[in-house]
Amino acid sequence: MNDDIVLEELIEKDIIAFDSVSRFPGFGLSESIQKAIGMDVHNPGIKINEDDGALTISCEIIVYFGVNIPQLCYDIQSKVKRDIEEKTDYTVKAINIRVEGLDKRETN
Repeated sequence: MNDDIVLEELIEKDIIAFDSVSRFPGFGLSESIQKAIGMDVHNPGIKINEDDGALTISCEIIVYFGVNIPQLCYDIQSKVKRDIEEKTDYTVKAINIRVEGLDKRETN
């Protein structure tokens, strides 16, 4: 399995675990189906660059309206950095979070 895919899956799992995050932009139906049947699919909302074992990660996310965006981004950065450095041999140089939009939370 490709290292980038494994890292993307770890990052995606960490980010989606936050209730305030709605989704990643640009992840269409075909990518969702491919992922559901077990294919390796790159998440277009996550970019990873490596330089001598140090990672720079850029993430684009859609969050729910009313979220404290600066605090959410800080929490995501902390969790992703901690998990990557604990679970891999990489160090994290930077994590850039870009909020691409807002979704309204569905109420039932």
